Amino acid sequence: MRAAEFIPDVEKALKSRGEPSYRLGQAYGALCGGLIRDWEEATALPKGLRAALSAEAPAAVLELTRASRATDGTRKYLFKTHDGHLIETVMIPEKDRRTVCISTQVGCPMGCTFCATGLLGIKRNLKAREIAEQVFVAARDVAPERITNVVVMGMGEPFLNYRETLLALKVLNDGDGFNLAARSIAASTSGLVDKIRRFADEPEQFHLAISLHTPFEEQRKEIMPVASRHSIPELMDAARYYVEKTHRKLFFEYTLLAGVNDQPNHVEALAELLYHPLYHLNLLRFNWTDTGFGATPKREAKEFLRYARELGLPATLRPSRGQDIDAACGQLAAKDLQARPPRTVVPLSQT
Repeated sequence: MRAAEFIPDVEKALKSRGEPSYRLGQAYGALCGGLIRDWEEATALPKGLRAALSAEAPAAVLELTRASRATDGTRKYLFKTHDGHLIETVMIPEKDRRTVCISTQVGCPMGCTFCATGLLGIKRNLKAREIAEQVFVAARDVAPERITNVVVMGMGEPFLNYRETLLALKVLNDGDGFNLAARSIAASTSGLVDKIRRFADEPEQFHLAISLHTPFEEQRKEIMPVASRHSIPELMDAARYYVEKTHRKLFFEYTLLAGVNDQPNHVEALAELLYHPLYHLNLLRFNWTDTGFGATPKREAKEFLRYARELGLPATLRPSRGQDIDAACGQLAAKDLQARPPRTVVPLSQT
């Protein structure tokens, strides 16, 4: 059971009271399966214990300060952490799917030039419970419908917070926890090659997405600072290791930026770079942020997709969702934070 690692404050409170060991499992199940936000909702626990836990180890570690709903049904949640930081989470409904896009850091240190989150800089890593609780709140919000997918593509670079992110994903997958299938969970990285290899070695069958955004080395350095530390050949070596080790499809995220990375020569280079039966290209139209970039027109984006497929590259053009509440890909920025100091680059060796 992962309860002791996930809720150590609860375990400590239970031990100090001399409670039987099974109480920890009850508390864990109430949080992850029962989705409680207050221990008074955990009616399987004795009343006195509920009161003690409320005082010593609150059930909710994030304060939901605002929830917004877009015209397409997308929902965005603004959370405040115990130390006053703000993070954002998105729930995207689509046919029979309800996908939650979660954050792993307060801000992001990667500095991708087209991403609003990257403008914020980095404040701190989130704890596993803060990461998983975003899903719990969204699940409670849409009940009795169920969350079907979780993507770690919100604020932050999840592989710079590897241990806490992985623990959160394991709790979401745990049959005694949130009980979501591993193949319904995907993490995204800007391209930290050592962590890609480490992720491939994990026993869980989580999916992986790599942010690519251009097949050309020098251009990638311009729009993604991480490319100065990990070249495209190094990245593709790690990608091959992942698919050879896991035999799972590997997704490459590609945001189309008007006049920057949306030309025919980009398609041709991508078709050569991503020549592998388990590689899949996910195209996204740029969602407006105050970064100086523009969106590739829909017609040209569809032509980019058509040409990619013509060259034999499996590809999908993903629709933009939640734009009217700034909930689309690349737009998460917790605007309440934007007046804070400029970004600080965190060394890639930190986890």
